[in-house]
Amino acid sequence: MIMELLYNGRIYPQEAIMSQEEGFRKAEAKVNDLFDDLRSRLNSKDQEQLDEVRDTMYTSQCYEEEENFRYGLTLGVLLMQEIYEVYGPRYFREQIEEEDDEP
Repeated sequence: MIMELLYNGRIYPQEAIMSQEEGFRKAEAKVNDLFDDLRSRLNSKDQEQLDEVRDTMYTSQCYEEEENFRYGLTLGVLLMQEIYEVYGPRYFREQIEEEDDEP
């Protein structure tokens, strides 16, 4: 159950979500090849700076991914709330009323 996994800290969206799209894998491989090629042509000081740029980019991406996750989850919850409020009573009025009548 999702709530148990959340409570027990067993859901890690950031680590679990990895695009399986071929285009993503190709782009990721190309970025890595370009960084490696550039790094091999730099002196040690410039290599360190390039490594710092890469690390900072990844950190920045993590913040962006986290914000996108929050936005998407919030949008999904608000959408579910709106659907329930607008359509729930219309389509499930009898079931809702039966639940209210039970002791």
